[in-house]
Amino acid sequence: MPMSKTKLSRFSLKRNNVKTFLFFLAFTSVLWLFIQFSKNYTKEVAFDVQYINLPDDRILDENSDQDLKLTLNGNGFRLMNYTWSKPSLKFDIANATGAKVNDYYFYLGEANQSLKDKLNFKGRVLSVQKDTLRAILDINLKKKIPIRLTKEIQYAPGYGSDEGVVLSPDSIMISGPKRIIDTIHQVTTENLELDGVNTDYKKILSIKIDSLPPRIQVVPKEVEANILVSKFTEGSQEIPITLINIPDGREIKIFPKEVKVVYRVGLDKYNEINQRDFKVIADYNKLAEDSSFLILELIDMPTSIHDVRLQDKQVQFVILN
Repeated sequence: MPMSKTKLSRFSLKRNNVKTFLFFLAFTSVLWLFIQFSKNYTKEVAFDVQYINLPDDRILDENSDQDLKLTLNGNGFRLMNYTWSKPSLKFDIANATGAKVNDYYFYLGEANQSLKDKLNFKGRVLSVQKDTLRAILDINLKKKIPIRLTKEIQYAPGYGSDEGVVLSPDSIMISGPKRIIDTIHQVTTENLELDGVNTDYKKILSIKIDSLPPRIQVVPKEVEANILVSKFTEGSQEIPITLINIPDGREIKIFPKEVKVVYRVGLDKYNEINQRDFKVIADYNKLAEDSSFLILELIDMPTSIHDVRLQDKQVQFVILN
C-alpha cells in the first residue's frame, strides 16, 4: 500500500532531524578536541638516541647512552607527535664537544640550543634526564667463518651420495664489535631432516642468527644445500697387512696376512676402486701387555667410498725370534 503524504512528510522530517543531530555532535566533538589540545600540558618523553656519521671501521658499543628522557611543556598539538611512536634524536659524531680515544661526549641542558634545534619543538624543555651523553665506539671487525650443517639424513636402500650435502656458499661474513667477533668461530644452519632419499635434492636453509650475540651482522643469511644422489652398491677388497715399528732383530709372523675391507660405493665409481687405494697397518708399539693380537688400522682409502669397515679388527701374531 503506498505511503500517504503525511507519513512521508513525517519520515523526511525525522531523517532531517537525525542529520542535524549528527552534524552538531560531530561539530561539538571537534570543538571540544580543539579546546583540549589548545591547553598546555607537561609530559615526560623518552627518546631513542642515534649516533650518525661513525667512521667506517667503528661500531657503537652497547654501553653507550642510547636513550634520553626529556620533560616537555606545550600545548596538545605540539606534544601529539610524541604520543603515537617513540621519537629519536640524532647526534653527529663529528660534532662531539668532548672526545677521547673511542669515547665521544655530547653536553646537554635545558638551555642547550642544539638540543632544541634537534627537537624542533616550539614549547619549553623543562628538564633533561642527563646533562651528558657518552658514545663509545668499538672496532667494527669483519671475519669470514665456516658454516656447520646440522642434519639427519637417511638414504633409501641402494642409494647414497659421494659428496653428501654441499653448501653454497660454505662460509659467511660476519661483522660487529671486535671483542664479540673474536669469540665466534662458526655458525650453524637450521636442521635438515630427510628420510628415504633416492633422488637429487636442493633446499634453501636459514642461518641460525638467533644463536649469535646481539648486534652481529651476517651476510648472507641463507645458504643452498645440494645433494647429488646416485645408486650405491657394496664392494670389498683383500688388503695386505703392513707391520710397523718391529724391534730390530725380532721376527714376527701374523695370521692372516690380509684383511677384507668392506665399503659402499656409487655404481659409477665401483670399477675405479682397487687394492692399491688402501693401506692397513698393525703397529707393534700399540701391542697390549700379554696379548697375542695386534690391532689393525685403516690409514689410507679412497674418498669416494662410504661406511668403510674392516672385517677383522685385530690379527694374531707369533714371535719367531
